[in-house]
Order: sequence, then structure tokens, then C-alpha cells
Amino acid sequence: GIQSGTSAPGGLVNFVVKRPLDAPLRSASLEWREAGIVLGAVDLSQRFGVGQVFGLRVNAAAEHIDPKVRSDRGYRDLFALAGDWRIGTDTLLEAEVERSHRSQPSQPAFSMLGNTVPAPSDPRINLNNQPWTLPVVFDANTASLRLQQRLNADWRFSAHAATQQLRTDDRVAFPFGCTDTDRTYYADRYCPSGTFDLYDFRSEDERRRIDTIDIGLHGRFATGPLSHALSTGVLRSTVRNRFQAEAFNFAGTGNVDGSAVTPPAPDATTPGTNRDERSTELYLRDAATVNERLTAWLGLRHSRLERASVQTDGSAPTDYRQSFTTPWLGLSYAFAPDQLVYASWGVGVESEVAPNLPRFTNQGQALPALKSRQVEIGIKGATQNMAWSVAGFDIVRPIFSDIGACDVDASCTHQRDGSARHRGVEATGKLNAGAWTLDAGTQWLHARREGGDSAALNGLEPTNVPALTLKLQAGYNVPRFTGLSLRGGLVHESSRMVLPDNSASIPGYTRADVGARYDTRIGDRTWSWRAGIDNLFDKRAWKESPYQFAHAYLFPLAPRTVRLSVQVDL
Repeated sequence: GIQSGTSAPGGLVNFVVKRPLDAPLRSASLEWREAGIVLGAVDLSQRFGVGQVFGLRVNAAAEHIDPKVRSDRGYRDLFALAGDWRIGTDTLLEAEVERSHRSQPSQPAFSMLGNTVPAPSDPRINLNNQPWTLPVVFDANTASLRLQQRLNADWRFSAHAATQQLRTDDRVAFPFGCTDTDRTYYADRYCPSGTFDLYDFRSEDERRRIDTIDIGLHGRFATGPLSHALSTGVLRSTVRNRFQAEAFNFAGTGNVDGSAVTPPAPDATTPGTNRDERSTELYLRDAATVNERLTAWLGLRHSRLERASVQTDGSAPTDYRQSFTTPWLGLSYAFAPDQLVYASWGVGVESEVAPNLPRFTNQGQALPALKSRQVEIGIKGATQNMAWSVAGFDIVRPIFSDIGACDVDASCTHQRDGSARHRGVEATGKLNAGAWTLDAGTQWLHARREGGDSAALNGLEPTNVPALTLKLQAGYNVPRFTGLSLRGGLVHESSRMVLPDNSASIPGYTRADVGARYDTRIGDRTWSWRAGIDNLFDKRAWKESPYQFAHAYLFPLAPRTVRLSVQVDL
């Protein structure tokens, strides 16, 4: 949150652009993954011009997708170009453009069968396998331009503008609830017999556009005994989402073995929801160094949101404005070289949109953003052969639930429903011992619901949250075969709740993976050969249990998969 704006306490994933390098790069790779996934990619970088002031980097990839999941073939391609111009010693101009395309049918989840959590299903079964099934298609175009200007030895100005345009055709044969042979209706799961109501969902020509500009000033200065590293600026963003009327029509009865065939029902009779959003954020962050051991981290961001939505038939218009301020504080103390203790407290922002389904009274509408907060204290260190960290945390974030019967149209409202409090301890470690490398990480989590509308749910575990996770990786560089390394890994996750009332859960699982890499030089080229097996023992388990759209879902662990790849640096 201190760096990236309205993020939740868990943080954001930072996708870093591959920018031009100082040295030339020529790299190509080819990967095969069972059953028939083939990916080819190239990565090229070159500087040119007088004084090497211009740089270009090209990344391109194409993939034929034919996984073990049946009826799930697709393809994707990507082209990205990044360039820079070192206009002078104090001025840098950077630009990048990216285009990507993906087309592949989606894979719906399984669910409870009546009041029973079934044994894990065959992960190769795809419930979206009707003759009329169409792929989900994603097209994305992104571009940005950034100017960095050094003003003097201590201060730098930056201006960064970006745009992203997305087009999607979202289509799926969608299992949702069921009516059993005895006319018993199950709104949030499948029938005990293994059947379910199947809907023909089609939302064609979805268009989303995001434009943003960030203007900032970054520098260093001193106030008395304190040294400051300060950044301040303004971030302006606009979001424009445009949709068509969609289909969400009953198409018949399906079953969990994927063998039932139903007729299509493609009529687009359900309105979509168009949404607009404008946000302005003023930010200030400072790393104040007291001495070589003690640093205070301070952040403050003021955000103003303007949101509006309206159904594509002109009905149900909404419009609201919202402002909030999110602070962030941290303190770190290096008690020894490369070892420190730290504590932090921060406020984040959570955003939510109601599903665009007829059974929701506020379908497709963006809900007011809500604050979350996180407190963390930890210790970390590193030596020549070892690195480690231990942290304790306390996170409170809002829960959004579906309130109402949720069994017929306009019977459900998606709204704030209390909070989830996550308290836990996370520990990681890495050890290098000769030819061996060991990486380990674990997290113990105590998550509970608080302050919800239903008193019976307060104090219970949130759905789809494991109390214990453990990850372990070991690597071995074979001494007698220079360039050959072997790796093995274990992942363990404990049980997860399936239903909000905690009356059903899925058991934990442990998955083992193995791999090998061989680096060698042939002539003046470096070749890297890789092989691996994911889920070595073909473990069958439910991997996740999200409760979404007032419905319980179960996703199986992927089956054992073999992968091979080769990369050559030309």
C-alpha cells in the first residue's frame, strides 16, 4: 500500500517490464507440457546509436494449449516491445507496448453433492464440454510512456502515462445449483445424485479501458539528524467498462461425470452493467534514517473515487463519490550486519462488484470501497550461506456476502457482511551447504469471522482458508556432472471450509514435485535443458473451496504432469 496505492494488506503482484539491457541478449526457448501444450518464446535485447543511447527489447511467444483437462484446447500469443532513449545524462525516456491474445474454453468447478463433500473428482473432467461450448477469448493491448528527469544530485522528476484496452468474449456452460428428482431445490450446490442445473452463459464483446497518469517528485534531504528519501505525487486514473446484454439461460440438466448433453439457450435477455470510475490519489512516502541502524518508513495516501453504473437497458443507474485516507507506518532496526527487526502498521482498501446475475438486486454494481488494516512484526537476517525470516501479523479485512434466499431472481443482495480477522506467523529459511540448497516456508493462520449479520457465523472460519501451509524445496548440484542440478519439492496445505457455517470442509493434501536442469555450452552458445514432473504421485485432492455467487465450489488438484523445455542463449 505504501508504494502502490489502494492495495489490500496482502499486497499486489508486481509484473516488471523486461527493459533493454546494457549487453546484447538473444534467447529462445521451447517447452512441452503433458498432454499437448507447446510453448515457444524469444527474448531479444539490443542497444544502438551513438553512445548506445537507444535500446530495444522484444519478447514474443506463441502457445498451443491442449492440457490433460478434456475439451479444453486453445491457443495464445503475445508480442511485447520495450524501448528507451537516454536523451542525456539526466534524462531517460522509456516506452513499451504489448499485445496479447488467448482463446480457450473455461473449466467450471465441481461442488458438494447434497450435504456431502464428494471424493475428489477426476481432474481431467471438464463440465464445460457441450457441443455448443465456445472459448473464452481475451484480447489485451497495453502501452505506456515514462519520462525520468534528474533535477540535481538529490532530486528526480517522473511522469508516467499508461493505457490498457481489453476485449473479452466470456462464454461457458455454467453449472449452478440443481433441482433433484424429488423436487428438492439446492441453491448453492449440486444434487446428491450428481446432477446440476446447467446454464448457457454468454457475455460477448466486453470492453474495458483504463487510462492513468502518475506525476511524481523523488529526492533526498536532511532535517537535523534525520536523512530522508521522499516521494510525493499525484495519480489519476479513469476506468470505462462497456458491456452488452448477456445470456444466462437454463439449458438443461448436467452431471458430474460430464456425459450429459443439453441444447443451447443463447438468447441475450439479461442486461449488462456499464461502469465508469475516476480516481485521484495524492501520495507521500518517506524513509527517514535516524542512523545506520534505525529507519522509519512513513506513507500517506488520500484517494477520491467517483463511480457510476447503469444497466445496458438504461435501468438501475447508480452514482456515488467517496474519499478516504490510508496511512502506513514502519520501523526497522538493524541490530547486526544484515539482520534486523521491524514493525509496521498500515491501512488498505478493498473493492468489490456484485455479480451481474439476475438473482442479485444490485447486479453488476460496484460497492463502496472499504478499508482493511494490517499489523506486522518480524525479524530477518542473512549470512554467507543462510537467510531466514519470522513474522507475526494481524489482518482485518471486510467480507462481502450474498444476503437473502438467492434462489430466484432479485432474491439476493451482495453487500458488506462483517470482517475476517487473520492472525498468524510466517517463517522462511534458505540454506546453502556445499552442493545442496534448501528452501522452506511455513505459515500458521488463525482466521475467524467477526461482526457479520448472522451471529451464528461470527467466530467461524472463513471459507477456502487453510490454517497451515508448508513449502519445502531441495536442490542438489551433481559434482560429477558439471551443470546438472536436481530439485524436489513438497507442498502441504491443511483443510479448508466449504460452507460459511463450517458444516462442511475439504481435507488437506500434500503434493510432491521433482525436476532437473542441465546447463552446457555447445560452441559459443549456452543451452539449458529442463525436465520436471508436477504432482509426482498423482495425488487426488480438492485444492480450493471458494464460496462465490452464493454457491459452494470445489476445484481439483491438477493431475500428474510431465514437462520438458530447452532454452538457448544465442
